[in-house]
Amino acid sequence: MAYNVSNLSNYIGRENQILTKALFAGGDTMKFATLMTGVKGSTTVPHLSGNATLQAGSCPTPSGTTTATEVTLTVKPFTVYEQFCADDLESKFPNTIIAPGSNNGDSLKPWEEQLIDVKVSSIAEQLELTYWQGTLATGSYQLFDGFIEIIDTAATAIDGNTASVATGTGIIQGNVKAIVDAIYVAAPAKVKRSGEFTIMVGDDVFDLYIAAEKAANLYHYAPEHNDGVYNIGGSRGTLQRVYGLDGTDRIFAGQGSNFIVGADVADEDKVADVFYDQTLDKVQLRVKGKSGVAVANIDEIVEFTLA
Repeated sequence: MAYNVSNLSNYIGRENQILTKALFAGGDTMKFATLMTGVKGSTTVPHLSGNATLQAGSCPTPSGTTTATEVTLTVKPFTVYEQFCADDLESKFPNTIIAPGSNNGDSLKPWEEQLIDVKVSSIAEQLELTYWQGTLATGSYQLFDGFIEIIDTAATAIDGNTASVATGTGIIQGNVKAIVDAIYVAAPAKVKRSGEFTIMVGDDVFDLYIAAEKAANLYHYAPEHNDGVYNIGGSRGTLQRVYGLDGTDRIFAGQGSNFIVGADVADEDKVADVFYDQTLDKVQLRVKGKSGVAVANIDEIVEFTLA
């Protein structure tokens, strides 16, 4: 493998101090999800539930049960491995970012730093999409089953697509607020009372909602948001944009901590190793990690699927 330099002209004169790069600005899921580290295969997440029984009088007979269940979280290993021939850059950046001499492996420090940024950013983007759209069966993200596949397979989530909301034209600025309101109403009261209740939408739906707020000219609460987190007017809930839901026409609502992300170590997507192999005369890039997701209390999650 070598650098693809077909879009670079041979050296005429080029500024070498600034190397621009395209980076992913995401990581939305970890704003609300539970992160579990130290997971190397499968682990179980204990979960307690059970209603308290109120009995009149003193010294009553014990009554009531507490149910202990568990959610299985499985992570899958992934590897990003590439190698690059530094000589490919000689005609593009002579004596600028490449030091004099025929052995170029140790002279690309600025370039390698930018290379790591680009690859790490791409890994973060792919993981964010897999958290939600991943499915082992088919599709573009087959590393592990994502939140959508897990929730759909369980078939116990609350249906948030009510007959009172017209969705025949899709999700548009004219109905997006009604859709979000219907999802909020469908959520259990005890979940909505939680300080971490959130409605998760794709960037496309989030932008439509903000546009609808502006168009409604509602001055009693502002359509400004904090980096993709917007307090829904008249409620305790927040609307959060999630990159992994963009373009899916799917919406989910519930306690953010019910969405669990597993990894071997924190910030695993940033564990990148770049080194020069003198034997191969190539720069090697390797990233190894593990990732997976699980969902707790699916019966308390509201899901919206565009009919």
